[in-house]
Amino acid sequence: MKNKIIIMHDTFLYKWGWERLILMMAKALNADLASWFFSKGSFNLRKEWFKWKMISVSSEIFKKWFRHIKLKFAFLFKTSFLKNYDTVIFSWDSISAVRNCNKNQKKIYYCHTPPRYIYDLHDLYLKKVPYFLKTAFKIFSFVFKKMYERDVKKMDLILTNSINTQKRIKKFLWLDSVVLYPPVNLDEFKYIETSDYYLSFARLSDAKRVDKIVEAFKQMPDKKLLVIYWENDPQKQKIFTIASWYNNINFKTLPWNRGFTDYVGKCIATIYIPIDEDFGMSPVESMSAWKPVLWVDDGWLKETIIDGKTWYLIPKEANIEDIIDAINKLTIESCIEMKEDCIERAKEFSLVQFEKKLKEYV
Repeated sequence: MKNKIIIMHDTFLYKWGWERLILMMAKALNADLASWFFSKGSFNLRKEWFKWKMISVSSEIFKKWFRHIKLKFAFLFKTSFLKNYDTVIFSWDSISAVRNCNKNQKKIYYCHTPPRYIYDLHDLYLKKVPYFLKTAFKIFSFVFKKMYERDVKKMDLILTNSINTQKRIKKFLWLDSVVLYPPVNLDEFKYIETSDYYLSFARLSDAKRVDKIVEAFKQMPDKKLLVIYWENDPQKQKIFTIASWYNNINFKTLPWNRGFTDYVGKCIATIYIPIDEDFGMSPVESMSAWKPVLWVDDGWLKETIIDGKTWYLIPKEANIEDIIDAINKLTIESCIEMKEDCIERAKEFSLVQFEKKLKEYV
């Protein structure tokens, strides 16, 4: 008997790793997709050869401080269609829709991380909230935490993206989980040549610290930095301003990701210095193109690195001086020497391996 599957993801708002992962999962399982909405700013799923059903739970209305409230209500009251499926896979805030499933359905939660705004980064998020909304934020965080913890206990299986996230799940939720690393399609990324620029293609946000990378290259006018960004990246204007008048720092946005893999395949190395990353696909994509990565000694990165062979580590604080020192050591010659180790490490995150393991769990 055919296993009818649907994957729930909160929003297809950007072209980030989460959306890419959910798309790969849906293709591998021949699953339908449901989301709050499918934005024009995210992947065009039909152009990505996704041929199954797409269900929009609500409309594309995005108010920064009320997004999670609307998400919760949409998934609570507009997902009765889930009863038509044998297996439901939940991602991010869609987990509240589990209340519309029955006990005979298989319920799987792919946990990218327990929501950090209600757990380990609650105080950091609170600082960003306008003063007149701080009390409301505290109340809603408390309520959402109780809802989340009740919903996650209804899952038959929790999958997660790294040992780092697995430890968070155990720490905050006291629940067991199984690590299933997100994949990279190795056929998409190829070594082309070693050109004259370093590459950053993390989204422009506080957590990715691209602003520090830009600041470092301002002090190295003899070295070139290319920053690939997306139009709806939250920190775009701030970083543009930082880089003003520096000819060695260039920015490029790529409609529909056209040419993206070529830029990866031609760079000297990539730079990725996030704060306590759950899992980042960027470094694995870089290694797939035989390119080493400058990374921070923090988060899930320590699970996959071979320091000095596939990338160069700097302290997790990522001071500008550390970045400059690392770039000076990541010469063209040293990066070329790392090529073979990079591709061998990347093979452990292949799409074939991912699909095989995913089907075993589903």
